[in-house]
Amino acid sequence: MRVARQSSIEEYACWYLRRDRRKHPALSIADDAGDPVETMRRKHSGKMRDWFSASTRWDIVLLDTVGDLGNLVFLECDWTTAERLVIHDGPNHRLLSRVATNAISGNYFERPSAWKHRGYYDELANGSLRIEGENRVAICSAEGSEVRSNPAAQYYLLDGVGRCLPYMALLTQHLREFAPIEAFRAER
Repeated sequence: MRVARQSSIEEYACWYLRRDRRKHPALSIADDAGDPVETMRRKHSGKMRDWFSASTRWDIVLLDTVGDLGNLVFLECDWTTAERLVIHDGPNHRLLSRVATNAISGNYFERPSAWKHRGYYDELANGSLRIEGENRVAICSAEGSEVRSNPAAQYYLLDGVGRCLPYMALLTQHLREFAPIEAFRAER
């Protein structure tokens, strides 16, 4: 992983809110809704860790190896366990590489419930989507509990599950050649 440039929580918040407006125009918050960081804390608290503050270091980084990507801690919630993406089967069970393997072996991308991820899968496979710029992802320092159960991890995939899971699956299936991806990175 290498740093491309410095960033800030404000840049992250503005980026996220722009992306959210594009994805959900009818539900979106207007540009002039006030301080973007406070808007994120109120409306998108799941994308803001409690420790995000003025002392948090923000950068734009390039995940320039498959290992950088594969060792990200993946989201664990009701749908990821119900879809058998996250399976409690030992250490590192939430690493993106492990989750992608579970998705492939369980034919996740063929299920009706995976329609949105299947769209990203197809766009990434045909090269019409690259994970950079407005389509970058966001990562942050993993919490202690996340690292204890996933000792190979250092960072949590804060935003970009829908893009990174299909990308990692394509790489695992050797259907796509790896190209670095761009991410916001927040470090304690």
